Amino acid sequence: MTPAATTIDPFALQQAGIRASQLVASFGFPRADWDDLRQDLLLDYLKRSHHYQSGRGEERGFIFGVVRNRAARLAIQNGRRPTFISGVDDRVLMRSSCAEPPAPALARSIELQMDVRKVVASLPEHLREVAVLLSRMSVAEVRRETGKSRPRIYQMIGEIRQAFQEAGLAPSGGAR
Repeated sequence: MTPAATTIDPFALQQAGIRASQLVASFGFPRADWDDLRQDLLLDYLKRSHHYQSGRGEERGFIFGVVRNRAARLAIQNGRRPTFISGVDDRVLMRSSCAEPPAPALARSIELQMDVRKVVASLPEHLREVAVLLSRMSVAEVRRETGKSRPRIYQMIGEIRQAFQEAGLAPSGGAR
């Protein structure tokens, strides 16, 4: 084992393994890619670990966020969508010809996806564009893509959040 391998936080190893498993199970990545996905998640964490500031929160929260965000970017970059059931998407599950009704958690997930699509579709065009971009990019990338200032992007995020709150799809009270 190399000296660098002994310095990786065990929590980071655990989180990378969990997220790699989620990418394989829910986003259609091949099972054979699990080790590569885990390694990618760990490398991203190691690259970003120097950004951790103890005054801003616990290190575990930082690790969790970095690994989760990298996993989300991997799924988005590869154009993957949650499959829930291997090889079956929500259009297939919604057909009335299904032999068995979807499991309750799966049905709730599909309903939530449909509700989210409905809210996004109801947004004014300028907010819809930002919402779609935010589903694939960071705020900084959206800012560069749209040419809008950071405060304006966050103002638009607030308006998008308000639409979700009004639809009952987001926590109220300013939770982020």
